[in-house]
Amino acid sequence: MSARSASFIEVFTPAWSFWRAVLDTAVGFIVGILYTFLGIVIVGIVGEEALSSLYWQVDLDPLLRSSMGAILLVGAVLAVIVPCVLIVERFAALRAAEASARMDPDAVPQRPLRTELTAAPATYLKTTGTVLLWSVGVLGAIFLLAVLFTEDLREDAVSWIALLVFAALTAGAAALQGLGRRLVARDAARMVALTGGWKPLIRRAEASDSERRSAASPAVVPRWLTAPSARLLGRIASILMAATWVSLAAFMLSVFLRQQCRGCDPVYWDQPIENGIDVLSLSSGAAIAVCAALGALAWLGGVALQCAREVALARWVSDRTPRRIDVNLIDPLLSENRSMVRLQFGLSALGACGVVLSIGALWADWTTLDSDAVLLVSTALILLGFAIGWSDAPRRRRERQAIRDALSPGDGQRGGRGGRPRSRTPRRARSAPRP
Repeated sequence: MSARSASFIEVFTPAWSFWRAVLDTAVGFIVGILYTFLGIVIVGIVGEEALSSLYWQVDLDPLLRSSMGAILLVGAVLAVIVPCVLIVERFAALRAAEASARMDPDAVPQRPLRTELTAAPATYLKTTGTVLLWSVGVLGAIFLLAVLFTEDLREDAVSWIALLVFAALTAGAAALQGLGRRLVARDAARMVALTGGWKPLIRRAEASDSERRSAASPAVVPRWLTAPSARLLGRIASILMAATWVSLAAFMLSVFLRQQCRGCDPVYWDQPIENGIDVLSLSSGAAIAVCAALGALAWLGGVALQCAREVALARWVSDRTPRRIDVNLIDPLLSENRSMVRLQFGLSALGACGVVLSIGALWADWTTLDSDAVLLVSTALILLGFAIGWSDAPRRRRERQAIRDALSPGDGQRGGRGGRPRSRTPRRARSAPRP
């Protein structure tokens, strides 16, 4: 076996790509739930403080209150489903890595896959069992004390049935924790053999890619890969983030001036301070809405730009001709989420918002919103996001492997973050000529 025969490859299996798409959909759903919660809080406070007449005229209060209950319900469901999906996805990733090692012992999987397997998949099963054990056990103990010291609860048969349910759930959580511990012990040698074998291969694969880059001819990087630059995009994101934080701080100040603690009575000030608080609440809420809209547009623009760069880069390297460029320029297109996965996150988040609002409207009998139609559209958005992410997996593997074959980028870890140094490609080969 040659000392420099190792190489980096993009590992792919249908099973792993399916469960990865399911997990990404769940992550997007969680993000959507969090944004929906924040939006409900802001709309409720701004509407009640600064736009009270319109707020009560539209009768938003029942919808927002019911939607908060829907968030609790959906959050409880996600708390059960997401850990299960995560565990299954990690086991699928492990099988994919092992299958790749059997097919090509000198191949090193992509860094995101190796990062997933820094811990045995069963570790997450053990952690889930531990969290459930403590959560259900503490709640069951509190309820047991309430039953023992409250006569009405002791005489109610439902209380004892609930205690039996708590006991069964606690026993199940303990069994899940024990199963996870046994699987971790069982897979210890398996994980050591897999991850331990990667360490020498990574060094050899890095050396092989470095040799191929040195032997390749310098290439002029197309302008679409460098304009707009990452620095410009970072500045735009920083400005939007700073504006959002300032708006949130102003909004929280208006809330504090009105009610200084949760149990305190609302504070009413003399004029013109009273009007000033209303103006501050309204203006900061509007600023948050504007920042959210601009952030959404910037996000969509970023996804579109990344998608265009992915397509163009795949076409540029489709002939597999070796080229030498600054590999830091293509690192985000190799190691970060694909544009279609980011779109999947956005569609799932939007669908989560619709699901919460439709359930809230149904519970509150809020007829202004067609809850059935909103729920149907939201479900379609979530399924569409899943289909987009899942169907992109084979193309991701194919295009990223073509990039590796043509550009030999190594492990894809950017210089300046503790990884390999930046490529020493001449400056004229890294930038495109001005038009």
